[in-house]
Amino acid sequence: MAIENLVLATTDFEKRGGLRHIGLCATSNLTPTFTAAGTADTHAVALVDGASLALFDLKQGTGSLTTSGSKENGVMMFEHTLSFYIPNCSNEHFGNLQKLLQEQIAAVVVDHNDQAFCIGMSAAFQHTTGSGSFNNQMYATMTGLEGGTGAALGDENGVTVTITCSSGELPRTVSSTVTVDLAAGTMALS
Repeated sequence: MAIENLVLATTDFEKRGGLRHIGLCATSNLTPTFTAAGTADTHAVALVDGASLALFDLKQGTGSLTTSGSKENGVMMFEHTLSFYIPNCSNEHFGNLQKLLQEQIAAVVVDHNDQAFCIGMSAAFQHTTGSGSFNNQMYATMTGLEGGTGAALGDENGVTVTITCSSGELPRTVSSTVTVDLAAGTMALS
C-alpha cells in the first residue's frame, strides 16, 4: 500500500531539537489510558495518588530521545533510547541514580517545542484488555552510565545517563497536562 498523503506544514521545518525536561518514575506510579484519536496515538497518563516524577531539567543540547525500528517475521519492534547529561554530580545525584538501577522505569520527556512523549509503557502486545492496561514487559531500564571529572579546568564534571526500552509502537504523545516544579524537582501530570 502506497502512502498517498503525508501532510507537512511550513512550521514543521522550524522545530528545535533536544529535550527540555525529563520525568522518571517507576511504572507502578503511573496509570495510563491509551487512546487512538484519529491517526495519532496518545497516552493520557495520570499519576497514582501521592506519586510524582523525578525531574531532570536539561541544558539545551544535553538530552535526546531516539527511536529505531526493525521488522522481523511481520512484527515491527522499536527500541527507544533516552540519553541525558547531569552536570556537577554530587553524592545525592549518585544516590538517586543508584536507586534507578533496578527499577522498571517510565519516562515522560518534553522537547523544546513543548511536545511531551512517554516511553516505558506500551499498549502493543498487551496481555490484558481495557483502556488502562499496558504491556508490563516493555518498561524502560537504565542501561548506561558514564561519568568523569575531566582532566583540565575547562572539562565538564558530570555523568551521561542512558535509558532504553523496547516497544511495539512509536513513542506516544502525552495528552495529560505536564506541570514542571523546578523548586521541588518534580513533574506532575493531570
